[in-house]
Amino acid sequence: MRKSRDVIGLPVIVSDTGEQIGVVRDLLFDGRQQLRGVLLEKDGWVRRGRFIAVENIASFGADAVMIDSEDVISPLGDEQREWVGLLSGTRKLKGRPVVMANGRELGWVEDVYFREELGTLVGYELSDGFLADVLGGRKVLRPGRMHLTWGKDVIITPDENIPLQDANGK
Repeated sequence: MRKSRDVIGLPVIVSDTGEQIGVVRDLLFDGRQQLRGVLLEKDGWVRRGRFIAVENIASFGADAVMIDSEDVISPLGDEQREWVGLLSGTRKLKGRPVVMANGRELGWVEDVYFREELGTLVGYELSDGFLADVLGGRKVLRPGRMHLTWGKDVIITPDENIPLQDANGK
């Protein structure tokens, strides 16, 4: 299981040539909350629309994202523009409130956890604000098999009994 923030900013390296072809700018998830791929930037200048599908990523390493060939980079199509990123897009996840079905707010999304081998989003790191984060730490919402509703303005969890853990797994 990986935090998306641990992947964002990693270099993308072609294993055939050893060339760094960019840096991960964001992760994109589809409406089923599955990881679909990564957006790239290169040399500090954002090149919009450069995308690598998750099935073309050889590995999400601790220090780099590895791909087999530069040929797997494609332009971002209309379908991909509908996907949701952690940091980019009009419906980005970071900063969106998470609300339970009973109207109780749990916090704001700061990060997401995913299983790189499956591309499955498995958790949301939530903040209650800077002071609460410093004093009590952030909480992690792990919805299990249940998908949350990614609404226009908020994320909704239908289960009012869903457990929250601290970010350290306690």
